[in-house]
Amino acid sequence: MLERIPRVPMLLGALLLFAAARPALARVDVVLDAPSLNEMLSAMAPKEISVPLAQGRSLTLQLQDLKVTGFDPTEGQMQEGFVLTTVRLKVPDLGLDLPLEPRLSLQVARRNGKKEAFLRFEKVLVQLPITGAVDVAPLLPVLPLPTDTSWIVPAQSGNVRVRTVFLEARMGAKNLRLTFDLEAAPAP
Repeated sequence: MLERIPRVPMLLGALLLFAAARPALARVDVVLDAPSLNEMLSAMAPKEISVPLAQGRSLTLQLQDLKVTGFDPTEGQMQEGFVLTTVRLKVPDLGLDLPLEPRLSLQVARRNGKKEAFLRFEKVLVQLPITGAVDVAPLLPVLPLPTDTSWIVPAQSGNVRVRTVFLEARMGAKNLRLTFDLEAAPAP
């Protein structure tokens, strides 16, 4: 029994050294309700999209007044959920000015070893006089959600690099929740 007592402080010391060498982890949820997501989408979504046509010509689509009107967490191919929106789509070359109510699907994918989240326009039907209904969703941009970032925080013990690691995105009835691990380590 007496032989084990000196080993306890050595074991505690080794655990403390291991914990100090590893970056500190914390888990945080970022909750985006409709007003928060509206601010973000207005900054992220392009105002104009140039669609290339034959013979070097192009058609300009203008997105105006993109607004989140609600959330539908039960829909989608894998029940990933939809952000319900309204938008005004203008096509000046065709004299179109259309109020639309597109749905944005929540998508999560792994690229280059990291998880990314984005919103994708799904089935945006535009009624045209000659062709009938045309789905313009493939022409509209994918809207990436902020998932990985880092910053330096000054601390009394020196600068600390804080980095987010995206884990998951969940759609609720009233919001979109992004979950991150925060890693903190001494800045180089």
